[in-house]
Amino acid sequence: MRNTAVAALAFVIAIYGAAAKADDTAPPSYAETTLTGDWHGYRNWLRDEGVSFTMTQTSDVLGNVSGGVRRGAAYDGLFELQGDFDMGRLAGWTGGSIHISGYAIQGQGLSGKNVGNLLTVTSVEADSGVRLGEFYLSQSLMNGAVTVKLGQILADQNFAISNTAGLFVNSTFGWPGIFAADLPGGGPAYPFAVPGAQIIVKPNGAWTLQAAVFNGSPTGSDPNGNANGLGFPIGDGVLAIAEAAYAYTPGKGDPGLPGTYKIGAWYNSEEFDSLSTASNGVSLADPLSSGSPRRLSGNFAVYAVVDQTLWQEPASTDNGLSGFVRMAVAPQQERNSMNWYLDMGLAYKGLLPGRDDDTAGVSFAYASMSSGISDLVKAENALSGASQPVPSSEAVIETTYQAAITPWLSAQPFFQYVIRPGGNAADPNRPNSRIQNAAIFGLRAVATF
Repeated sequence: MRNTAVAALAFVIAIYGAAAKADDTAPPSYAETTLTGDWHGYRNWLRDEGVSFTMTQTSDVLGNVSGGVRRGAAYDGLFELQGDFDMGRLAGWTGGSIHISGYAIQGQGLSGKNVGNLLTVTSVEADSGVRLGEFYLSQSLMNGAVTVKLGQILADQNFAISNTAGLFVNSTFGWPGIFAADLPGGGPAYPFAVPGAQIIVKPNGAWTLQAAVFNGSPTGSDPNGNANGLGFPIGDGVLAIAEAAYAYTPGKGDPGLPGTYKIGAWYNSEEFDSLSTASNGVSLADPLSSGSPRRLSGNFAVYAVVDQTLWQEPASTDNGLSGFVRMAVAPQQERNSMNWYLDMGLAYKGLLPGRDDDTAGVSFAYASMSSGISDLVKAENALSGASQPVPSSEAVIETTYQAAITPWLSAQPFFQYVIRPGGNAADPNRPNSRIQNAAIFGLRAVATF
């Protein structure tokens, strides 16, 4: 009965707690790091009973001052509520927990409306609306050495992650743009959590091995399906992904610097449309084409990630310079719009005197367009006599500075320069001309409630 009351109160506070005045006597974990503090003691009580909530609002205001399809400004916003329930404390289920998250997505994205690029300008840009995110049961086994998850899961929270790259605003520095372009529906990544199962094995403090299987498409058989996250699509093939990670931590007296190194791969069993060949074996551009693309079975990609501390300030394990490099290859070019991808960057925490919690960074991403997509445009040009731009690649440069205003609020001005938007795509407003490179200025604010 007591646990039922705890759960009921947890949901009431999730709705109304944001309006409560912060309690100055609350522990630093809440009173100092969240806007709404300890909710007059209820938040600590809930945490002690096994229930915790995290609420964040990310707001991006940005605009392209040159280039793109048209100039303009946009707002992208995301309110995210996450709940974690320790089933050991709530119900005596040792090692069990439940995680649930939801999104309220706001605004109209600059990439889709103004720029026309593939590597989306902000990591929160998506169709507006309220939707369910992750919803899964987690079971810890063997004293935490093995964790199993079952439910609706996001791969971009677990695989191909670079902690250093997480500073940057462009979405490609989270879930790599090649995966978003080549997987059905963008794959199991924000805003589409996907039914699946995951296992994480940590044989020691250095190695982490993980693998997961998901439904092959986050939207099911309908490209516009699962709009509210409640579709729970199954039966659309399988996406399998696996990764091995090694984290190097220097011991006492070791002059080395910490770093994390990952290698992984994914395979999708669904059928994919050929980008250039019709079902009757001729080019899709050919007048003799059947008009429908050839169907191709399966798809895969491999990737690697390096996250490395490059220099640490004396007497500090946190401040200093770090860098990252990620590369991914999807070799089956007839079914993938991007065939290889590379990003890299540098981040310095505590660059300015007296600003130890601020981080400055610069990054670069490059996505190569496949021969499958360029061959079709070449064939169309040859048959029609037109001179439409041939897809080649898209790249983006980003510079940013994340300032910690308070422990619960950060402000992050950024600049991005998008090279060959759309992979050198044709400008719909100027026949036979490509979309011009775009210069984008913006400001991100993140608040934790």
